[in-house]
Amino acid sequence: MTQEQSSTETAADIFNRMFEALPPLDSAQYLELLETATAADLPAQVLARAYRHLCVAGCEGAANATLARLVGSGGRYGYLASLRRLAFREVARGQYWYDADDLMQAAVIEIVKTLPSPRGELAERAWVLFTHQRFQDGWRELNGRRGEKIRGVRVEPTVDQESGEVFDPVEETDGATAPWHALAGESDLPWLDNFIRETVAKIADPLTRRVAEDQFGDDPSPISAGASAGGKPPLTEQLGENRFKIRRVLHNAKARLAAALLAQRQREIDAEWLRRFLG
Repeated sequence: MTQEQSSTETAADIFNRMFEALPPLDSAQYLELLETATAADLPAQVLARAYRHLCVAGCEGAANATLARLVGSGGRYGYLASLRRLAFREVARGQYWYDADDLMQAAVIEIVKTLPSPRGELAERAWVLFTHQRFQDGWRELNGRRGEKIRGVRVEPTVDQESGEVFDPVEETDGATAPWHALAGESDLPWLDNFIRETVAKIADPLTRRVAEDQFGDDPSPISAGASAGGKPPLTEQLGENRFKIRRVLHNAKARLAAALLAQRQREIDAEWLRRFLG
């Protein structure tokens, strides 16, 4: 490339050239590249384009591997560094109910939901802007979907005067209070049961896999109080972890499942169903 060509090449040209230089997206060489390439060699914009192509092609394994590098991998590639700074700034401005990890997970869920859609095309050109927009979507989901927090104001748990049962807004959509299978049509349940079981079995992190197996099983445990229909104690007791960590792990598991559901081509997934599932 000449100096003149280099000086006139736009960012879009660079990303396009890098994408075109990738090995076939369904090849072992591409999967190896995901494991070995630096962030400079595989910018987020290129990965976003690859993921969207893989979703269209129905290449579930390569799509999930691409998504895992883009929004997972412990953040070691730095693709979400700007998003994390945004989350910490938001907490510093008065987010008392949710911490930075909660806000990050909410944003990642929105990224996973939006990437395969027409709006995901922005990620191929302006990754940081795309993630910041998804952060705002996630913030609105957290603060408005159940009414438990109005910016800087925590809604405390209440007690039912007749039964004495404690109602905590944070727990309302977890565990047995909102079984995931209630959101699917009866005809889809056998397929969905099998699909989720296979997807969960592939989760490498033991804690995430354990929480997912419990919460998407036939007898989900409560998160922090009471017992399941079959008498299982809460996950906090089973796992020795606090409920906030378990909720974050559950968000991670849901994001992984959402990615797999969006990538598969065996069934059409209703957007409203998926939104409620992720909620």
